[in-house]
Amino acid sequence: MLRNTLAQLRANVGRVSAAALAIVLGVAFVAATLVFTGTFERATVRAAAAPELAADLVVDSDGGEGFEDDSAQRVAGVPGVAAAEFRYSTSAETAWAGGNGYSSVFVVPADPRLHWFSLAEGGLPGPDDEVALDVVAARNAGLKVGDTITAKTLSYAAGGEVRTDLKVSGLVDTGRTLVTGGGTPTLFAAPALMERLELNSATAVDVLVDDGADAETVRSAITAAMGPGFDVRTGEERAAETAEQLGPISAVINAILLPFAGIALFVAGFVIINTFSILLAQRSRQYALLRCVGASRGQIRGSALLEAVIIGAVASVLGTLVGVLAAAVVGWPLGLTKSPVDFGSLGISALSLVLPPVIGVVVTLLSALAPAGRATRVSPLAALRPVVQESTARRISIVRLVFALVLFGLGAALLLGGAFGGSLALAVPGAMITAIGVLLWTPSLIPGVAKLFGALFRFTGPTGVLATGNAVRNPYRAASTSTALMIGVGLIVLLVTGTATAQETARSRIDEQYPVDAILTSESGQIAPELLAKAESVQGVAESATLRAADVQVDYSDYRVLGIDPAAFGRIARHGGDVLRPGTALMNPTDLEYSDVKAGQQLQIPGPNGRTVSVELVSSELAENNQIVLAESDLATIAPDAPVGAVWMRADDSVDTKVFVDGLTSFYLSSGGGAVKLAGAAPMRAQVDTVLDIMLSIVTGLLGVAVIIAVVGIANTLGLSVLERGRESALLRALGLTRGQLRGTLALEAILLALVGAVLGSALGILFAWAGSAALFGQIGFESTFQVPFGRVGLVLLCALLAGVVASVLPARRAAKAAPAAALSDE
Repeated sequence: MLRNTLAQLRANVGRVSAAALAIVLGVAFVAATLVFTGTFERATVRAAAAPELAADLVVDSDGGEGFEDDSAQRVAGVPGVAAAEFRYSTSAETAWAGGNGYSSVFVVPADPRLHWFSLAEGGLPGPDDEVALDVVAARNAGLKVGDTITAKTLSYAAGGEVRTDLKVSGLVDTGRTLVTGGGTPTLFAAPALMERLELNSATAVDVLVDDGADAETVRSAITAAMGPGFDVRTGEERAAETAEQLGPISAVINAILLPFAGIALFVAGFVIINTFSILLAQRSRQYALLRCVGASRGQIRGSALLEAVIIGAVASVLGTLVGVLAAAVVGWPLGLTKSPVDFGSLGISALSLVLPPVIGVVVTLLSALAPAGRATRVSPLAALRPVVQESTARRISIVRLVFALVLFGLGAALLLGGAFGGSLALAVPGAMITAIGVLLWTPSLIPGVAKLFGALFRFTGPTGVLATGNAVRNPYRAASTSTALMIGVGLIVLLVTGTATAQETARSRIDEQYPVDAILTSESGQIAPELLAKAESVQGVAESATLRAADVQVDYSDYRVLGIDPAAFGRIARHGGDVLRPGTALMNPTDLEYSDVKAGQQLQIPGPNGRTVSVELVSSELAENNQIVLAESDLATIAPDAPVGAVWMRADDSVDTKVFVDGLTSFYLSSGGGAVKLAGAAPMRAQVDTVLDIMLSIVTGLLGVAVIIAVVGIANTLGLSVLERGRESALLRALGLTRGQLRGTLALEAILLALVGAVLGSALGILFAWAGSAALFGQIGFESTFQVPFGRVGLVLLCALLAGVVASVLPARRAAKAAPAAALSDE
């Protein structure tokens, strides 16, 4: 039987190629995930451990006394110590032309041997207001050598915050990427500047050991010199500890990515089942002959399963190699590897090389069990009769149908209960039970829907009728073919609809809390005239208004008072703009909670000129914290010479939010006029949209693998069914069906199977997205704004139909080539 199995494989390489391709793609997904996460973890650990590996020994406090001013000198005086320097690593709020954030700040050691970074451009900073930046994040932020970055630090000597303008002297390579090191530039400063900025809280003492000195002896001497409360470890030990702390990173990424690989393998299982069902059914006469000459059912089953194992093993090994290559290609643009062929930097482990092939073989074997079992049930005499295979007429059993409908009804009830009750605890299991019910129901559901859609194809004439009949002739085959696409399309539509709903819900909440689209302010507290002109000329600005500003003190609390024309205010605010008028003042609800004066009461606001204005307080989200908004005439009473402190803008609804925000940020990236802040609803909407769009693109790409496998399955089913229906096609050709009509029949059959899978998947995806979003937002107390992106869903359907057409090309070409006389001849 082994010789027979190998002979069958050699004779049917082309027929099993699609199933093998499905295995390759699924296994490659698993392998790429494991290798990519290992690579990411290795790059992250390497970047985080770099400061530790520069030193031979590191002294740090273990919760005892802490470092004193002379601690480094005491360590340096220990015999065998070549150098000892304090390590300062802290953070500071930074701002630059076009951005701001919290930056890590590291000291530049005086001894070059302790530099854990390399100079990439420019020079290392001197002690006078110079810093170096890590090159990757700096370039991402638009910063270069010679630019200025402002650091905001807390100074006890100055009694408050101090802002220092720092010149970028150079860029250094730390080995970090935007993925492993964050997007905000890291600052490197000389010890003297760190001390002047009061960022000199030592976290460790880095030690270099003399050449020829014994590190363990020096370590013991330093421990004795420092006394209790300090711990002395080698740089390697500290690096290993860092690696241990970062260990869960790969587990988290695997938990995110491997489910998508599982989906791809699950869909591949349908392709494998279809392939072996058709192949083994085509061999029924051959198996009958083998039974007649003495082969047992067990031998037949073993031969079929051995064939599956061989196919699975070869395809899985190839898939693993493809996955490793994919991880290398993906890791290169992310900075995790130096080039797409830098396999030495990949995190390839024994698990990432062994587990994917094992999974591929197991999935293939399990998928082949049912077809192999059915192939051995046919008696030799029945299989030798020239009649239609019994397997082609199988229908879903009553027990399975009832069970499927019960599960579907139970799951739908839980799903609806979770949606209307705002409970994920009901919605999630409800969705899972509903999905299982639908999968069990597909042998009846998909042929029924196919017949319904098939009625639309009657206008094409005989080709449409034949295509519909062929598509539903074998319910199980039609079900598994369309189900594969239904799963992929359903998950994509679920994701697309869920993302659109999340975006619309977030926008509603943002607009509710932030009625003004864009608020432009300057770090200096005053908007320069040229900056104001540039801002108002940006594309997408429908309305704009300037607000004059003055700082006042009310009841021992500091407030910034803004004055604006009430008419302009009403045009700019999305809602609540009609509450401002002369004699009123808007204050944030949070400030009102802690104020002695409440909404509706009169508030006396003293001005810098000694005059006071009396206004009625109104609670409004239009005023930010520590801010009071007045009519410009009331502000003029207390501060007639107040400068322009802010610009409020309303976006044109016809302009994309990202275009509007990019327009506002682009002009000050190169303005050189100091750091400018942009706030309001539009930047927040753009940020939410960007994050969700990135997530959508990534996950859609991951799910796209499952869709590709499903399309391969459609092509595989058609191709094998062309071989199975060779005599039938020849008879139709002999009766007058042209080659073009035969091609059209197969194309319509593929389109019908793709249409059924795509429509059912879209319907389920929209249902699950609605229920899931309603349950999620309801549970956290938000009212969801359900949004179906019909354009994107329509695009998904169109792609599915085009995929069906593409899948039919090769099978139709093969069928049309066959001559009627040759196809009708006996085997």
